[in-house]
Parts: sequence; structure tokens; C-alpha cells
Amino acid sequence: MATTAIDARDGAAAGQALPGLARLRLSGPLTAGTAPQLRARVRDAIRRGSARVVVDLQAVTGLDAAGIAVLLEARRVLETQAGGTLVLRTNGVVCRALRVTGTIAAFALWNGPGM
Repeated sequence: MATTAIDARDGAAAGQALPGLARLRLSGPLTAGTAPQLRARVRDAIRRGSARVVVDLQAVTGLDAAGIAVLLEARRVLETQAGGTLVLRTNGVVCRALRVTGTIAAFALWNGPGM
């Protein structure tokens, strides 16, 4: 079974003055087998006080319904907190999956420079 590598860091750890920001960089497939890893990382970021989470999906090679569900869940959980936001940095594979499922409008997308 393939795994998704998740590199997590917060604003302070990355040497940036962005308190409350967590950045998660994923690589590999985001599927039913790997979605629980992302769910755990998002919950951990929230427990550490991050209300804003940027998920970099540029190196994701596949995205299924379970992966999309965990992204939607993360957005919902973050939005219930004051000022909570989820931003996705996507690639073509991810954008296609979000468009086909009609969920692309549910997310804030960022196409800025590397994290």
C-alpha cells in the first residue's frame, strides 16, 4: 500500500512571524488508505493552536473520495473555530478531482510560490 508523506510545520518552526498557521506538505496518493494521516495532522495542528492551515498538495499523485472527504472535514472543523481557514495549494491531478466531484468551490485555492 502506498503512503502519503506529510511534512508538517508551523509558522514559528519555519522561522516566520505567522502565529496560528500550520503548513502541511503532502506527497503521494491521498486516498482511503492515507486520509487518516492527514486527518490526524490537521487535528494535531488545531490542538497546537493553529486556526489557519495551508495544505500543499502539489506532490499528490492521486485523490479519491476519501481524500476529498478528509479535506472537506478539515475545512468544516477549521471554520467552526473563530477565524479558522483551510487553504489548498493544488496541482492538475487535485484540481481535476475537485472539479469532477463538484467540490472545488468549497475550497480556498492558492497558487503562490513554494512554501
